Amino acid sequence: MRFEVPPLPATSYQTAPLLDYAAPLRERAAELFRRVYPRTGPTGSREYKGSFSIFAQSSDATAAKIVVYQEGKGKINGTDPLLEDGVYVLIRVPSNAAGRTIGVAPKHDERFAYFRLAPDQNLDQMADFIATAARAQ
Repeated sequence: MRFEVPPLPATSYQTAPLLDYAAPLRERAAELFRRVYPRTGPTGSREYKGSFSIFAQSSDATAAKIVVYQEGKGKINGTDPLLEDGVYVLIRVPSNAAGRTIGVAPKHDERFAYFRLAPDQNLDQMADFIATAARAQ
């Protein structure tokens, strides 16, 4: 007899409205977005109710996201990735990519590699990184 373990559900995050997050987190995410925006142009990025999206240069797909995570805000679906409070940069990866990925509502099946923005991270350098990632997709 052979037992198969079903795969763990893919993790996704449903953000809360940006105004629900602590002001320092919300302001840091907004400041990063303000630095990305001139690098991508008005059609290359957009602020939504709960996050910021940066679009691929070659299509209208979301290439990167800037999201805030704060315990008790928003909703984690699937396996909890045990995130720390902070601003996260998400970069789109293929749906079959190895490693830890996360989806973001409403398109839970789109996968993103992610990392927490360091408190001392240079925001201009990060904005360059995000814009370059978007242009590459």
